[in-house]
Amino acid sequence: MKKSFNRYPLKLEKIYFRKGKNIISENTGVFLKKNNVHLAIQILRSDFKLIKKNMNRFTHFNIQDTGHKPGKNYLIIKIHKRGYFDGITFKQPIYDNNDFILTKCLSAQNNIDYVDLKEKVFEHSLSNIKNINSLKKAIKRRYKKSLAHLSDTEKLSLGVAVTELKIIKRF
Repeated sequence: MKKSFNRYPLKLEKIYFRKGKNIISENTGVFLKKNNVHLAIQILRSDFKLIKKNMNRFTHFNIQDTGHKPGKNYLIIKIHKRGYFDGITFKQPIYDNNDFILTKCLSAQNNIDYVDLKEKVFEHSLSNIKNINSLKKAIKRRYKKSLAHLSDTEKLSLGVAVTELKIIKRF
């Protein structure tokens, strides 16, 4: 049995965006309701660029597990400045206030060992994630700051979650 790990230490009341040179905050519940989504999926700027305009499906990978539910809508948002969590100190990320992608979750699987991933799962993933080794590199890169208190080996031992998304629109 894998060690269970809480990646979300706090229920976030506010979400922070960069607008021009300013940082603005918005109530998280209001933001989600306004956009008619269940949750936001945060993507690093370098990964966000790899979601091509002609893609209509997207496979997203998280460390260990995800709260994504089939049939629910999600908004992919670009991270402007990474958040931080070292097991004690938590600092929220700051997002870009433009370039959102509205998606619908088609399926979600949690707590998968890397060795159990099938080649087909990489079909709609980012161009830099096309096999298990590149996925492991991406997971280590993505969670370098947000799980700073875990070693790379510990991060990989948590397994992976896979979310299949249908891209509805970009705005």
